[in-house]
This record gives sequence, C-alpha cells and structure tokens, in this order.
Amino acid sequence: MTRPTMHGSHGAGLRSPWRAWWQRLPPPLRAPAWRAGFAALVILALLLGFHHVVRQSVRQGEVLRMSVSSHAEAVWRCQALSSARSREQCLQQLQAPPAQPGRTPPNTASPRVVSG
Repeated sequence: MTRPTMHGSHGAGLRSPWRAWWQRLPPPLRAPAWRAGFAALVILALLLGFHHVVRQSVRQGEVLRMSVSSHAEAVWRCQALSSARSREQCLQQLQAPPAQPGRTPPNTASPRVVSG
C-alpha cells in the first residue's frame, strides 16, 4: 500500500526534513514494532495521568462530604443545647471565619472566670 503524495509546495517544506531524518534512522528503529511500543507507552502514560486525576477528585469529594457532615453534626449539637443564649453563641462560633495563621483561637471549652 502506498501513501498519496502531496503535489505542490503545500507542506513540502515541513515534510522533507522529517522524512530525511526518518530515513537516516537505522532500519531496526524504523520497524513498526517501535512505533507500536511508543504508542503503547504514550497510552499508558495518559491512563496513569487520568487515574491520578480521578483518584484526587474522589479524595477531594470525600473530604468535602466529611466536612459537610461534621458541620451538620455541630449544628445539631448547637441546636440541642438547653439555653437560647448558648445555642446562639454556639451557632455564631460555627459561622465565624476561620482563625488566621499564627493566631490561636480562644479556648471556648474552658470555664469563664467572672470577676465581681
């Protein structure tokens, strides 16, 4: 089977150096087995990359699901508190922005000392 040749100057300048380079390769390297092997390696690399992306997406989804679940549980705990004031304070703490790096959040679990 022969390949159709291009007539005219369209693409001839680009094909000529590549064809000359291909013809200079040793005959064993021009064998179809090398091309098939290279294609298989490229396909394997693409599949590994796809696997990595999907795996990271699954992990991110799990983290998001756990975060939403934890937040819902915390809201439920706040709603279960007996006094309205403590419920309101608990919900405000949940809605507060996260602490900035380098600053430690106040310890809300310790008893407050009231001076008086």
